[in-house]
Amino acid sequence: MRIGLAHVQFETIHPYLDGNGRIGRLLITLLLDWESWMNFFLEGVATIADEAVAAVREVFALISEDRQRLLAAPGASVMSIRLIEQLPMHPVVTIPAVVKLLKTTKPTAGKAVQVLENLGVLVEKSGKQRNRKFAYAAYLEKLRAGTEIESR
Repeated sequence: MRIGLAHVQFETIHPYLDGNGRIGRLLITLLLDWESWMNFFLEGVATIADEAVAAVREVFALISEDRQRLLAAPGASVMSIRLIEQLPMHPVVTIPAVVKLLKTTKPTAGKAVQVLENLGVLVEKSGKQRNRKFAYAAYLEKLRAGTEIESR
């Protein structure tokens, strides 16, 4: 009904010297396709937005749970607490990187990493004795799951 009214209004104003009939009929087709495309597109946007919100809530819950576990751990230190606050921005770290992040010494950085590794928050990924890399594996996994949502 709305498309028919739009067609009539267009034909009434006759904006062009020639081709008003053809453009009016094309307008009908475009409006029919446009409305269904917009419905499809907006449903997709709403679905992805809902999934993204759920993914963000899961990531936030993970960070909160890991923070609470650290605060309850007997070996928790000020530096390990500062480090867990930095992990969402730096989910893969080395001991030298932690030294710079926390502006501390290498032994103190190593202890902070060790506390988080013992809790399972950080996981050693390099398999080396030196220049080891530690990852906030559960966090990265949640982010990968969120990326899979986006790639659909």
